[in-house]
Amino acid sequence: MVSRAKAALRKKMLEKRDSLTENELNAKSNAIIERLLHHPKFKSASTIAVYLPKGSEVSTKKIILKSLEMGKEVLVPVTNDHIEFYKFSSFEDLVAGKYGIMEPKTKMLPSRQPDLILIPGVCFGHCMHRIGYGKGCFDHYLKDSEAYRIGICFEFQVMEELPKHENDERMDEIITEKRIIM
Repeated sequence: MVSRAKAALRKKMLEKRDSLTENELNAKSNAIIERLLHHPKFKSASTIAVYLPKGSEVSTKKIILKSLEMGKEVLVPVTNDHIEFYKFSSFEDLVAGKYGIMEPKTKMLPSRQPDLILIPGVCFGHCMHRIGYGKGCFDHYLKDSEAYRIGICFEFQVMEELPKHENDERMDEIITEKRIIM
């Protein structure tokens, strides 16, 4: 029953997110990025893991550029049946991966594990859980990660409650264009 409820919610949220205009997407993404760039956990992190957006997800390009400018090591995911993070070198070094998500062509191992990980989601709940695309890749990675977890999404993607599965991993915080949820 949980998987059916998640699938219905996933479909509804993706339709809503995909209906955003480019101007709405950019304005909302920029507001989220501003909140994140002033966040103490972002400022203090020396290694940050950042997803590369797929479709209408919150843009992360400015986060990556600012992180590099600040001397942070930036890691981005390669997703197959699970997620592995590799050093980000440049936007020119990216190719479409297995699920159509951009990933580094040159696979350079990170010097250390991330201090902070930015996590996408189709929707998030006040329970601090998320619903992704249904493969469980981020949950599997997070199970063994010590990194501080910030989910980033648009305000309409935050729900009071979510259907949960025992393998779902919690976020430490959620950042939207309107607020920070802890």
